[in-house]
Order: sequence, then C-alpha cells, then structure tokens
Amino acid sequence: MAGSPAGLLRRANEPGVLYNIGNVLGFSAGIVSAAWLGQPQAGIGTLDGIIRHLVGSHAALALTLASVIFFWGGIVYSRARANGAPPDPELNRQGDLWSTAGAVCLAFGLFVLGDPVLAMSAGVLHALGKLGSAWGGGTRLRFFGWSPSISDLSKDLVLVSRVPAILSAAVGFAGDWLSASVIVCCLVWARADWLLLSPEGAIRRCVRGLFAGEKQRGRPSHPGDP
Repeated sequence: MAGSPAGLLRRANEPGVLYNIGNVLGFSAGIVSAAWLGQPQAGIGTLDGIIRHLVGSHAALALTLASVIFFWGGIVYSRARANGAPPDPELNRQGDLWSTAGAVCLAFGLFVLGDPVLAMSAGVLHALGKLGSAWGGGTRLRFFGWSPSISDLSKDLVLVSRVPAILSAAVGFAGDWLSASVIVCCLVWARADWLLLSPEGAIRRCVRGLFAGEKQRGRPSHPGDP
C-alpha cells in the first residue's frame, strides 16, 4: 500500500522525491545560514539577511531561480513515475529539460560569485548531461564494440558533475554545518542520478564489471575445490 511504511520508503527512494529532498535541505540550509549570519552585521537584521540571500544580487537571484526550477523539475520527475516503472517518457524528458534550465541558472550564479570550477561542473556539465538525456535519443556511438547512446552517456555525465562539488565541500570542510549540508545534498542528488542511469551507460557497466570480477575471484578454481 502507498500509505504503508514500506510504500513510503519506496516512494522516498524515487528520483523526483530524492531530488526535492536535496533541494529542500539545500535551500533551507541557505536560509538558516543567511538568518544567522545576518544578525551580527551592522544594520542588517534577520529578514534583511534572508532577502539579500534570495534576491540581493544577480548571483543570488540566479541561484534562487535555479532552486525553484530544480524543485519543479523534481515534481515533474515524480509525476513521470506516478504509475510506477517504467516512467512516462514525455514527462521524464520534461524533467530533464527543467533540470537543464535550472543548471544554466546555477552556472550563471556561480560564475558571478567567482567560482568557475563549480560553475563548470555543477552547472555546465550538469546542463549538458540533462540536455543530452532529454534529446540524445537513440543515437549511438561506437567504442571498440561498445555502442552506448548519447542519452546513456549524458546520464552518466550528470552523476559525474556531482563529484567536484562534493570534493570542494569536503576539502574545505572545517566542521561547519553548511559544508556538511552541501555534501549531504550532493549525495542525495547523486542517489537520484544513480537511479536514472541507463544499464548500458559507462558507470553501470563498470560497476557490473567490478562486481562480476569480485564474484569470479571468490569462486573455486576447479569444481572440486572447496
């Protein structure tokens, strides 16, 4: 049943819900941070700090807009899976396109803030991955007997785009909860990305190969061996 604990857990482990869990966590962390940091600043109260955080500059406005677009994209992904697997392809494509738009806003905001590395990874790579997932279709590439589609590889690119943000937050981590929230959000989003990966993409193929190798090493050399 959908209302049972098992049903709720299954629902929570669904890409759209996971994306929006991360979106809400990240947005809330930013609001709380703005409220706390706004207090000590002369002449800036809690409300003023929150407003500046949301719309106080071009970068802030772009990041706020990105959050809103990403949240709507998560809802669309959830609607695509309203009837279970497989997802509705048209709604799934719309979710990819909304995510593309959100990633473009994110890239702009991060560039303006002076963080080109994160802008390229979390923004541009993410946008290219989502756009390729939406419009790559069945066009296939040839790599030494392996023929993934552009859509398959684009889904891989989305997951890869999370790595620099996680590493950046982890390297600069000094016990602050804001950096911790960035890491948690990225891991939640990465879980959603993983669920959207194609079985024929590079990442899932590599993981299958690793596990197959482990199983092979664990087997006896001969049928009679213990």
